Amino acid sequence: MSQQLKQQQQKPKTPFTRAYLILGIFSLILGVTLGVYTSNLPVAKPQLNAATLLDPPKSIMEPGLIDHNGQPFGLKELRGKWHFVFFGYTHCPDVCPTTLFIFKSVAKQLKENQDLYNKTRFILTSVDPERDKSNVLKQYVQFYNPDFIGLTGDNKKIYSFSRALGVIYVRNKPLDNDPNNYGVDHSASVLLLNPEGKIQAVFSAPIKPDVLLKDFQSIVTYYKDKH
Repeated sequence: MSQQLKQQQQKPKTPFTRAYLILGIFSLILGVTLGVYTSNLPVAKPQLNAATLLDPPKSIMEPGLIDHNGQPFGLKELRGKWHFVFFGYTHCPDVCPTTLFIFKSVAKQLKENQDLYNKTRFILTSVDPERDKSNVLKQYVQFYNPDFIGLTGDNKKIYSFSRALGVIYVRNKPLDNDPNNYGVDHSASVLLLNPEGKIQAVFSAPIKPDVLLKDFQSIVTYYKDKH
């Protein structure tokens, strides 16, 4: 190595070079500080049109039900995905078909975002387990979408589960002395459960598919930002 090159390498930093070095260190410290600060800022709640956001979300009890394939369905099955939950029954003349068609429309639009579609499920929980056996529910929900889920089970468990979610239903007296000819009055609300199996939002009727979808996407973004 030449004497001239050694002298260049050993040449002390000029004030101009030191200034840039100090500025770089200061910028790095400022960036880290701002990063820590902004990460601790509260996430702004989404502006929703039809949903009521529960923040913090509400924990629910163990459902202890069975799905339309006769398989146990509990909290374990609710975790890891978003779930739209509606309480109704297959003999319902109006609200239930309307809600299932809304689910069908939302699911169709969700398929444009396949990843979110795969992380979202739609559930009809029967409030009429005497008539809504697993095979009946399966045929009913899959008429709307083969991916939809029907839940049924012991009437006491369904009742406890519905009350825990804030849903009320009442079985009416049979008509025309026919024990199988009766209706069930029930809430028309739709519950949204987050991937932790907790109630994240409630949609009150009337519900429009486009509005439900838009609110859902906003809630998903909010949830991701908080986690």
